[in-house]
Amino acid sequence: MKKYILLLTLISALTISPTLISAQGVQQKTKTSPSPTGNQVQNQNQTQNQGEEQQIQIQEQENLDNATGGGSQNRNQNAVQNMSEVAKYVQLLQQIRTTGGIGDQVREVAREQNQAQIQIQEQINKLDSKGKLARFLTGTDYGAVKNLKAQLDQNQLRIKQLEQLQTQLSNQGDIQTVQATIQALIQENTTLQERISTEEQTKSLFGWLIRFFSK
Repeated sequence: MKKYILLLTLISALTISPTLISAQGVQQKTKTSPSPTGNQVQNQNQTQNQGEEQQIQIQEQENLDNATGGGSQNRNQNAVQNMSEVAKYVQLLQQIRTTGGIGDQVREVAREQNQAQIQIQEQINKLDSKGKLARFLTGTDYGAVKNLKAQLDQNQLRIKQLEQLQTQLSNQGDIQTVQATIQALIQENTTLQERISTEEQTKSLFGWLIRFFSK
């Protein structure tokens, strides 16, 4: 009987020992495994934060560039469309049916506006042709901006002339043509004023000096 008890005890010891040894090994590994120091954790967090900040800055700059580029492109498209509308109605004004003094005055205004459209297009081309580096150094083309302001004022005078002449016309088709021309000119003036304001806000290194001599 004692032999059986001794045998069972030996078997139990052999079964339990590997488990204890394994558990002790895991425990020892856990105790001896190196853990990152506070400086290492801090450096890892700083690196991660810097990477995230750089990504955010890059994304913000791309969004700004896209927004700015899109806005500028839309403004240019609007300006071209407005000028095309004015040119179309100016051609119609030169063909109005009313004869005599009133008709001649309307046609004269149309001829003046036709010449003005050429001048306006030339000044806008000057602004569009100035490169980014030149803008950064010297700003916009202040001479072109000055000329656009003058053309805007002349547009406003012709609008008033057409408004006065419209009241003296009797042909309904001519009246409608004059009204449409006035609306097109008002819209063109709005677009020109927006372009002038945008150009005057252009930041540069020596733009203040160029602006001084362009006055």
